[in-house]
Amino acid sequence: MSHAILSAIGTDRPGLVEEVSRFIFDRGGNIEDSRMVNLRGQFAMMVLVGASAEVLGKIGGELGKLSDQSGIHAQWRMAEPTAQSAGASASRPYRLRASAMDQPGLVHRVSQLLRDLNVNIESLQTQLGAAPITGAPVFAMELVLAIGPGVGVGRLKEAMGKLCDQYNMDWELQGM
Repeated sequence: MSHAILSAIGTDRPGLVEEVSRFIFDRGGNIEDSRMVNLRGQFAMMVLVGASAEVLGKIGGELGKLSDQSGIHAQWRMAEPTAQSAGASASRPYRLRASAMDQPGLVHRVSQLLRDLNVNIESLQTQLGAAPITGAPVFAMELVLAIGPGVGVGRLKEAMGKLCDQYNMDWELQGM
């Protein structure tokens, strides 16, 4: 079994996911993992496709047809086989949720802190919404983290607490 990643973006509309999934299925591919989201009218997707190398080559070779039929801009990348390192398999999953009044740089500040502590971000979702009473812009983020054996959770909590106090962010870190 080989793998490739399809990344695509286009104007959102009903049926887009069906068209992309049918394109993959009709050629013998299987969607194993995916992330898809409507970002203010633009639909973005990343899809991990599993199949034989021959099937993946066929899908990649016909990607122009998908773009022409669906009106999306699509890219195809073969995924390199990787062996999970001992450190990666020993990582502990945690969920970090944080929110604050919107201000530039919140994702950068949190991701920089995590990088400095050698904590890997497995996934990240953000959303800009309105505060219930005032309607002021509120920025929320949710991250899934892989915390390696050399990283103390207490140290991470202390550093996050300091950062979040500095930017008046509410936050919560939970094991998964």
